[in-house]
Amino acid sequence: MITEKTPATWQELQEWCAQILRECGWQSETDVTVQTARGRVKIDVLAIETVEGRQYKTLIECKNWSRRIPQTEIHSFNTVVAAVDANAGFLVSRVGFQSGAYKAAEYTNVTLLTWQEFQDIFETQWYWKYLRQFVVNTLDPLTDYLQPIPAMVHWDHYLEDREKDRVKRLYSTHQPLCALGIVLSPFLRELQGDSAKIDLPLINNEHTYTFLPEHLRSRTGYREFFEELEKFCLPILREFEEIRELALSRRDSSKTIGM
Repeated sequence: MITEKTPATWQELQEWCAQILRECGWQSETDVTVQTARGRVKIDVLAIETVEGRQYKTLIECKNWSRRIPQTEIHSFNTVVAAVDANAGFLVSRVGFQSGAYKAAEYTNVTLLTWQEFQDIFETQWYWKYLRQFVVNTLDPLTDYLQPIPAMVHWDHYLEDREKDRVKRLYSTHQPLCALGIVLSPFLRELQGDSAKIDLPLINNEHTYTFLPEHLRSRTGYREFFEELEKFCLPILREFEEIRELALSRRDSSKTIGM
């Protein structure tokens, strides 16, 4: 799933739906009022996806009710979708729908979804779009230091023995993160397709990711997993960068003295 969390209010439900679509690359707004031939209507989420220059409009109605949604709500929402001339409509419910609601949605462009089902529809698109930015911002800079022949070997001339030992410890401890960076690389999708997406929780794989903290391996939502992984990786990256800056400053100083 995209997130482990469950919205507590309808405001959270609509904002989280809109956020997921924005992270998928859509334009997405909440609480939008639109003028139609029949008057002004308020829409919980108005989302537009642009595909090869063509725009596709989707409306989302969010119901955080404690009871199942009846068919009357589907008829009402379908009228709004038609009036706005949207390509599709999603009605998202926290607890589901009455049986008559599904019949009412037949032969319309309205899809009835629970919060979990909404995530399922957009999980793959969200995963690769969101992951791409995560890899560029966090993992790529770190894996540069963890490659089999890392660039840091060129710093040796400017580091003291204790600093070299610190680099070696960092490298030997965290080198498996380089392999994880390759697994999470969006470019792997070009070779293996969507099957390249890792499955959560990682703790189900007892042998592959043991170098990660257990709380991270236990995550079932991709958002929480990436957030926790970033918290884990950034201090390691900063430590490498600190040593690198120290080495480079000494190198520059030695060049200045030699002039």
